[in-house]
Amino acid sequence: MKKKFELHLDAVVVIVLLFVAALAMNYVQYRIYADLAAENRKLQLQALEDQLNLESLRIHVDRLNSEQTQVNAMAGEN
Repeated sequence: MKKKFELHLDAVVVIVLLFVAALAMNYVQYRIYADLAAENRKLQLQALEDQLNLESLRIHVDRLNSEQTQVNAMAGEN
C-alpha cells in the first residue's frame, strides 16, 4: 500500500506568502540597521570632534590662567 503525498494549492500559496513576508521583513530590518549604523558613525565622529575641541579649550584656558597668574605676580612685585 503506497501512501500518496498531496500538496494543496492553498498550502503552497501560504508557504510562498510566508517566504515573501520573511524576505520583506529581513529587508526592512536591514534598512533600519543600515540607517542606525550610519547615524551611529556620525555621532561617534561628532563625539570625537567635541572631545578634541574641549581638550583644546581646556589647554587654552590653562594657558590664560597661567598668564594671568604671572601678570598678578608681576603686579604684586611692583
